[in-house]
Amino acid sequence: MTREQVAEMVKALGPEVARELMDAAARSAPGRVDSGKGALPGGVYSSVENLGAFAKSVIAAGRRTGAVELVDAAKRFGNADVQKAVQLSKFDSAGVLVPIQQSGEVIEFLRPEAALLKLGVRTQAFKGELHMGRQTGTSEFRWVGEGETVPKSAPKYGKVVLKAHKGMVLADISNDLLRTPGVGDAGVGEDIRATVADGLDDAGFNGDGTGAAPKGLFAQLDAAHTFASTGVTPAAYLADIDKAVELPLTAHVRMGNAAWVLHPTRATALLQLQNSGVWVFRQEMLDRGTIRGFPFVMTTRVPSTRVTFSADWRQFIYGIDEDLILSEHDTRAEFDETTVRAIVKGDFKVRQPKAFSSITYGT
Repeated sequence: MTREQVAEMVKALGPEVARELMDAAARSAPGRVDSGKGALPGGVYSSVENLGAFAKSVIAAGRRTGAVELVDAAKRFGNADVQKAVQLSKFDSAGVLVPIQQSGEVIEFLRPEAALLKLGVRTQAFKGELHMGRQTGTSEFRWVGEGETVPKSAPKYGKVVLKAHKGMVLADISNDLLRTPGVGDAGVGEDIRATVADGLDDAGFNGDGTGAAPKGLFAQLDAAHTFASTGVTPAAYLADIDKAVELPLTAHVRMGNAAWVLHPTRATALLQLQNSGVWVFRQEMLDRGTIRGFPFVMTTRVPSTRVTFSADWRQFIYGIDEDLILSEHDTRAEFDETTVRAIVKGDFKVRQPKAFSSITYGT
């Protein structure tokens, strides 16, 4: 048959084929028609004309099956009723043919922002194990009277030891995700890096040294520099804040990168503190970003029951044995997944414990 003969046959058989399709649809999917066996108003199967216009629009759209192209094609056939029948929200209308699109953008997971590096801690690269000498005592000066002898004295030394503790992230990632533009390897890699940074921050503050975990800041504080709050009244808050600053200074710690670190809810308590209608800390915290003249960093990685100060955060050593290693392993090919592994080795040590002070609150 020639092209013209095929076209004539389609024109002749079109109405009959449409009626057959409508009857088949009513028998195979009763939900597409009313209980009275009539077609749903405005649907594709409500009339021969609607079904014909729908079929023509699909053919005219060809491979361009996006919503805009399909509706534009439908507008070239039939009247306004037919155009209304092509609805994206109904399965038995044009919506069944509209492909689902996946955005390349992924809404990030909410996690605490890394705070230790913001505080200006000292980063130290090392391999395996690093020993640092530390003076724990000094020689003594004495005035000598006529005929008196001077007792001997000698400086005392110890050491700080960094040992590599291994941390790891192991995750099975769908290859469909890795193939998605804008997410892919880069997006997955950035997520894992952020997870590792958060894990290091948590261990740097709260690590208890049990098992394979390193000890963090709170497990290494000088006992004499950790004290319970005297209350939550304005006078108590002021007295405790002053004492926290005084302890490192009276221990002769040289002022360096001095700063506070506290939980957001504790910062809110300070912001709301009033004394006879006068804000105690609010103006300074909002205008200058300081508490008693020293900057502060907020993070949910520290307990809400602590306010911690350091005269010099460089006295905290953030040791990294080696940079973060990211690798991919095709071990779950039967699931169309890739195993992503991240490894980091590090340790944390307080170089001079007397450089820190911490106030603890009951709630």
